[in-house]
Amino acid sequence: MLTSIYFQICSLFFIILLIIIYFSKQRLKSLENSIFIGTMFANLCAVIFDMLSVFAIYYLGTESIVTYFAGKIYLLCIIAWMLTLCVYIYAICYKDAKKRIKKVTMFMTIIFFIVGIIVFALPINFNNEPYKIYSYGPSVQTVYNFSALAIVVWIIMIGKNFKQIKKRKCIPIVFYVITGSMSALIQASSPEILWVSFVETFVTFLMYFTIENPDVQLTRELYRNRKLIEKSNQDTSNFLFRMTQDIKRPVKEIIDVSEKMQECKNMSEIKEGIKFINNTSSNLDYLINDALDVSNMTTKKLKIFDSRYNPANIFKEVKYRFDKQMPEGVKFNFYISNVIPSYLYGDSIKLKQAVGSILNNAIKHTSTGEIDFDISGIVKYGVCRLIITVSDTGTGMSIEDINDILSLNSDALSEIDLRNRDGEMLNLKEVKKLVSLLGGNLMVKSEPNGGTTVNIVLEQKVVESKETEISEKLESYEQSLYRNKRVMVVDDDAKELAKITTWLENHDVEVSGSLFGRDIIEKIASNIKCDLILLDDETNTYSALDVLKELKKNKKFNIPVVVMIDDNKEFIKLHYLQDGFADCIMKSKLESEINRIMKRF
Repeated sequence: MLTSIYFQICSLFFIILLIIIYFSKQRLKSLENSIFIGTMFANLCAVIFDMLSVFAIYYLGTESIVTYFAGKIYLLCIIAWMLTLCVYIYAICYKDAKKRIKKVTMFMTIIFFIVGIIVFALPINFNNEPYKIYSYGPSVQTVYNFSALAIVVWIIMIGKNFKQIKKRKCIPIVFYVITGSMSALIQASSPEILWVSFVETFVTFLMYFTIENPDVQLTRELYRNRKLIEKSNQDTSNFLFRMTQDIKRPVKEIIDVSEKMQECKNMSEIKEGIKFINNTSSNLDYLINDALDVSNMTTKKLKIFDSRYNPANIFKEVKYRFDKQMPEGVKFNFYISNVIPSYLYGDSIKLKQAVGSILNNAIKHTSTGEIDFDISGIVKYGVCRLIITVSDTGTGMSIEDINDILSLNSDALSEIDLRNRDGEMLNLKEVKKLVSLLGGNLMVKSEPNGGTTVNIVLEQKVVESKETEISEKLESYEQSLYRNKRVMVVDDDAKELAKITTWLENHDVEVSGSLFGRDIIEKIASNIKCDLILLDDETNTYSALDVLKELKKNKKFNIPVVVMIDDNKEFIKLHYLQDGFADCIMKSKLESEINRIMKRF
């Protein structure tokens, strides 16, 4: 008896283990998964009733009603498993399976009842000899014949659609055809070896590894990440459009004033024009350098605060507060970009005080029209550059007043005074001082009766969140899936950078290109993986040597750095190598030199 039950015990262990593994994770609600669940439970029932049948024969005898029903139900479970597998094969063979699956399932259910009635109607016999316990008779033979017919149907379906189906999905079927045939031959000569359930369990196990079952949590995070990227791209496009308009307007004004000054002979008007041009140029310089220039974004310049805050909540709180204070006839518009991270490090109390003071000033000088409160941002390597803009259509101010605000004269409040005035409303000159203490910049654009625009640019360290952890997981998954080399390239000539990137990609490497040397420094500081760095010798911001020196300040840095030089510097090539570069590339023969470098590293 013991030798007859070993296969069933193993089968029960493995099918229960498979069910636990399958349901331990959330799965996609796909057609294949639904059918596979049915296959697993049909197999589980078959194994259980196979064991019950053996125990009933041994302990209760061949004439027991329990033995009879256990044997019959076991045969029905085998039929159910075979028919479920028929539905599965139909699902993988036909593209329109989803549309017809209900009809196919109904058809298989009808067959199950017809064959089941026949199996129950036909007699079944049981053998109960020492170490030879098994069932036989017309009922058992019907199930064998039905199984053979089902296998023929499987082969026909797969043969007709072999080119359309994924070959790995056929592995369980092929395995069952081979092992099932072997099982029939073995049991014909040694019917006491009961391994039908074991073969079905093993086939069910194989199906688990051929069904497409991506990690649902990871899939959701990827989908969410894609949506965030789409929102971020849209916000970035809108932000750049607004900034472009902000740049175009003063440029046009400078051109208009310059043209008028060419014809003007009145010195006082010329001086006013020059003053206007200087002020407008300063605004442009601020906008381009402080707001849009991402090459100087670095955590080294940040004033790091231990206080963590949610910027969306902070700015919405300010918005709700000033909603109630808006005069009649003044519309208050609020916008916050989706690019802004969930949490930042900084002094949220002082930030609220600065923004609140600017809004309070806008309300004082605006009786009709609109006040816009806009928060945009640029995120790069753990740094978020907040760009806070408050615009109004109020009375405005003169250039002299603006210059006085921005000058930070000695009569401005001291740091101690500012810290003693938490929560109080400040004037714009005091706000300028406060923003400077926070490590940011403030710019004012205005003209009499033309409204005022106040910008705050403030860099804050991004707090690592769950999204950061998921991003790191995806990064590690990507590295394990795609083991291509990663190369970083710096060249301030966009066309040249595009060429180098193309040549490198021909070597199946992952290329990250940049126009700024500082970009590479920040990437390495942010622990972004890299196998090789290529640097243009001279760029507008950083030389290759400057970048190398910054990189080598990190004692753990051991990535080979290759410098790209002009032919007229070939005579000092040895000096570059002595400075710490791993190799030198001549720009005149970049393609061949890149081929050489990629073979070396």
